[in-house]
Amino acid sequence: MTYPEGDPLERLNRLWAQLLGGLSRPGRRAEAIAAYREVGAILGAELGIDPQPAQPLIATSTAELRAATEAEFIDLMRLIQVRSGLTLPEISRRAGQRLLPRSQVYSLLDRKKLPTKPQQVRAFVTICGLPEPQVARVMELWATLREQIEVAVSGPEDDKPFAILIMRSA
Repeated sequence: MTYPEGDPLERLNRLWAQLLGGLSRPGRRAEAIAAYREVGAILGAELGIDPQPAQPLIATSTAELRAATEAEFIDLMRLIQVRSGLTLPEISRRAGQRLLPRSQVYSLLDRKKLPTKPQQVRAFVTICGLPEPQVARVMELWATLREQIEVAVSGPEDDKPFAILIMRSA
């Protein structure tokens, strides 16, 4: 049977995901957990389904995804982590020790320098629940800042010091 508005279970799943996403903002976490348990009980009793926890998509507007300095980028990553509701150990556990060890997760947010490994930045924001277009935006910010840092460190070509070798003839 086809439904003009799509599969009812898929629609229900999207609606519950939107509700849980809205409730998971700071200050309403207890309500989000209660709603999650309620939908799990309903699905279990009515359909015999044990819902698997989905990776939450956090509510962040693309306009918020901006950073002009290294410090602003670190602040943005902190904001993403806080909104995800995940602790730093949870992020590390979900990423796996090889990709993002616990110590690295802490240092990503603790230092004032831009992270050096793009795969770790991508893993961090993906695990925190950013949708792919926003992950791509964060990676663009990272690449732009990284390029600015490399230019600042190397300096323009004309400013590079040079040496003149003078040889005496015998």
